[in-house]
Amino acid sequence: MANLVIGIDNQYEYTSGFCEHYKADSEQEDFRVSVTEQEILEERERSEIPYALPYCESIALYRAICRKLIDYDAFLMHSAALELDGKAYVFAAKSGVGKTTHMKLWMQEFGERVRVINGDKPVYRFLNGMLYACGTPWCGKERMGNNIMSPVKAICFLEQSPDNRIQRLAVEEVIGRIFHQLLIPKEEAAMKHFIDMVDKMICSVNSYLLQCNKEREAAVVAYNGMVQDSAHCCGIKSPAKKCQ
Repeated sequence: MANLVIGIDNQYEYTSGFCEHYKADSEQEDFRVSVTEQEILEERERSEIPYALPYCESIALYRAICRKLIDYDAFLMHSAALELDGKAYVFAAKSGVGKTTHMKLWMQEFGERVRVINGDKPVYRFLNGMLYACGTPWCGKERMGNNIMSPVKAICFLEQSPDNRIQRLAVEEVIGRIFHQLLIPKEEAAMKHFIDMVDKMICSVNSYLLQCNKEREAAVVAYNGMVQDSAHCCGIKSPAKKCQ
């Protein structure tokens, strides 16, 4: 996962089946994780629904993985990511706005050119200075995802609207939106590197606001806006980026 070999010590078979398509032949691990029974119970207590313990263990294990990923220039961002023509397009929004719905519009519009990377909890990793969106077994209740990774072309924040319109966001606008989607480490030692990675992502990848409906035109407007990125395309405004 994310070009890393991760060992998992799980108590329940659920996680083994869950990760079946990600199992590696290599015995050379980058790191290994496990969780305690107490951590599994705490995971169930976090949820409004009393999920079964095997499921709670799988989520607790993913949290443990994500804590370690920071050491490898990687992090979790709650979002949906798909690949089109070799590039990853990332969609972020508040729960219930329609990330999955919008992603399906791209699948309808662009057909076999599209591959879903992850529908809910992809990992993002910097490799050789480039940000990649990476598939993970944890990909939402609809299980939309593939064990692939692609360089990120753009990040798109979604808002519901009767009409379709896209505009480029300034850095300060992105900051206000993106931290709601990130799994932020609690460990002080990891925080600086985490913040540096987020800053690098914001400054190196164009971000957009897409106000959209549920028609296929929304996918076309989003794609044209992010690919062409012109001040005259789809009403885009292109403020200059400023990074510290």
